[in-house]
Amino acid sequence: MHIGIALLVAAIFVPVIVMLAGLPYFTRTTNHFGVSIDSRHYHDPELQSMRRRYAWWNGAIGAVLLIVLLFGIQRTDETQQGLFIIGFSLALITVSTVSFLVYYNKMKQWKAARPAENASARFIAVDTSFRSRKTTYSDWWYLIHLAFVVLCACIALWHYDRLPDTLVTRYDMQGNPTETQPKTYWNVFFPNVIQLVQIFIFASINTVIRKSKQQIDANAPEQSREQNIRFRRIWSLVIMVMGFLMLVLFSFIQFFLLFPFDGSVLVTVSITIPALTLILVLAVSFITGQGGSRLGGSSATGEKPVLGAADDDKYWKLGAFYYNPDDPSLFIEKRVGIGWTINAARPLAWVVMLAPLALVGMILVIAAIKG
Repeated sequence: MHIGIALLVAAIFVPVIVMLAGLPYFTRTTNHFGVSIDSRHYHDPELQSMRRRYAWWNGAIGAVLLIVLLFGIQRTDETQQGLFIIGFSLALITVSTVSFLVYYNKMKQWKAARPAENASARFIAVDTSFRSRKTTYSDWWYLIHLAFVVLCACIALWHYDRLPDTLVTRYDMQGNPTETQPKTYWNVFFPNVIQLVQIFIFASINTVIRKSKQQIDANAPEQSREQNIRFRRIWSLVIMVMGFLMLVLFSFIQFFLLFPFDGSVLVTVSITIPALTLILVLAVSFITGQGGSRLGGSSATGEKPVLGAADDDKYWKLGAFYYNPDDPSLFIEKRVGIGWTINAARPLAWVVMLAPLALVGMILVIAAIKG
């Protein structure tokens, strides 16, 4: 059984390690390790060497840490396994952060040594018709998610009177029951509450994708615009699929209360669905790149390179955190990795970002009190 758990844990963390190691290959060609560059310099041999060294270093360290984790899981009990996983996660984050900062400083030095080649001409491409394009799937598609939750809740309600007075609510990694609670409406329908919160969060992310600031390469405005629109639509769909997979996971947990079966099956499903989600994210990240930079497509005709590109490095603290009081945008593309982040100078952006976390926290507090 320990071998099975180790394989499932590896299924989750291998995609994470690959994503962290491949970080410089996801980002746009207009920035490198958090430092803005002219896209024509992206394939410079020295920058290519930096990307390879970063990927090999982080991949090797991640692999060693994962081997230690799997070795520990094989020889410890559930409590110690949890500590091993936490320790591994913290070590992986630390290594990745330190490595990024090292290469961020190397890139600053590389750019400073080439002031003429990287001088900012402050050219910014803007498409005034961008918002009129269909950049995401409609939020109405989440009605399917909502209907699924209602169906799960109806099935739970139909079987409520047949449930035993005591419910098994927690299992160890081997599928053995470790905690029970009395049957209450809250305990039975708590998974549905979490599902509703998930729908709210994923629909909000879809809105962020749609409303976030456009970013177009001045050297290829037409091509980069089309790439960015495809990028947003692809990730809008991915977010929708991820949301539904999470709903399935919690419906499985709820049905386990209604129709008890082997606890090891619940553990397997609880690890497999997140692992599949991570693999999906990894695959799509490699396909699209940040902002659609890896989507390719035919180059637009008549696009002439401009001398220099807009340099907004001063607004990106440590190359990863955006702070620009003069920018009215609440959400923008991440400079490092895939996805979107906030303009930390806009208080409303913080409110929008923290609201879902506050909602989840409040529900967890209520669950603790009820439990």
